[in-house]
Amino acid sequence: MVFRILRPDSVEVWKNQEILKRFPKYRGIIDGTQIARYLIARTIDCEYESNDSIENLEIILKAKSEEFNSLLKAEIEEIEHRITADQSYIHLAETLANKYLEKCIFCERQCEINRIDGDKGFCLISKDSYVSSAFLHMGEEPVLIPSGTIFFQGCNFGCVFCQNSDISQAWKNKKNLEDIAQKVNPKQLAGIANKLVDKGAININYVGGDPIPNIHTIVGSLNYQSSNICQLWNSNFFLTDKSLSLIIDFMDFWLPDFKYGNNECAKKYSGIENYFDIVARNHKRIHDEGSGEICIRHLVMPNHIECCSKPILDYVAKELPKAVMNIMGQYRPQYKAFNYEEINRRPTSQEMQEVRDYADKLGILWRPVS
Repeated sequence: MVFRILRPDSVEVWKNQEILKRFPKYRGIIDGTQIARYLIARTIDCEYESNDSIENLEIILKAKSEEFNSLLKAEIEEIEHRITADQSYIHLAETLANKYLEKCIFCERQCEINRIDGDKGFCLISKDSYVSSAFLHMGEEPVLIPSGTIFFQGCNFGCVFCQNSDISQAWKNKKNLEDIAQKVNPKQLAGIANKLVDKGAININYVGGDPIPNIHTIVGSLNYQSSNICQLWNSNFFLTDKSLSLIIDFMDFWLPDFKYGNNECAKKYSGIENYFDIVARNHKRIHDEGSGEICIRHLVMPNHIECCSKPILDYVAKELPKAVMNIMGQYRPQYKAFNYEEINRRPTSQEMQEVRDYADKLGILWRPVS
């Protein structure tokens, strides 16, 4: 196993005992004392036919998830000696993901269009995945850098203040995506990830836009990646329970957004229905059933302390006690935010302090990563 070199600012954060307590497996992968979950999943043999029904594949997926979670309890020496299966748990998830593409339900918009045939829903991504950039990111949370970020085109949100509108929204008028991004299949995506590891990445960070429309390609790439490296899901988290089941066992670390503390604000600024209910459900599931190693990003918005920031913090304190939060002050009015007077400014220092004080009151760990 490879021992990876941490930057000085990362080293300082890892001296925090509470961070070590919250992220033990992730740190173990960095140090080479733990095995990434996707490598374990590749050793689980699956018997199925590619033409099996979705319902049958879902039953097998659930059974293999149970087998996977039992295997996680084994000693590392036992896991190290397991052999990669010819048809593994990851192959099964990839097969099921591609079947979902025929009537897409990856995100909770549930457009149900046939992306295999080239149809496009809200995200405007067909069966093909497009990478706009991939590089070592030094601006992420200290525990994550250097992060091997892979940015995908397309997004299932329509945020009026989007800071990545060039890859999530503005490109939608382009007739040919290949003019502005690299089309990738699973093997090519794995090649990108492997190169990032060679450059010194301590995780592979799937972001965008949003990675949700690209679940099939990302899962498929895990058949070709070759390093014991943390797999990190960096997303708006508006995915269905079924699509979360495709990745929940393969991701070592979760970096989800928690934007809004209610459904009304989400509808107004992102064009999303039932936001809080869905995202809260997904956060709860990765906390209880997934790796549980989570850093929640909350972007503090001006004039949205009472309606959004505080309800989110209340939920995290009550339901997600293992999670760490990054309380972010980076909001700035971009894209179409100037059309909304109440968010057409940066949050004040007083607003930021009010949110941070409230997090302290609730006992939420945020300082080391914010």
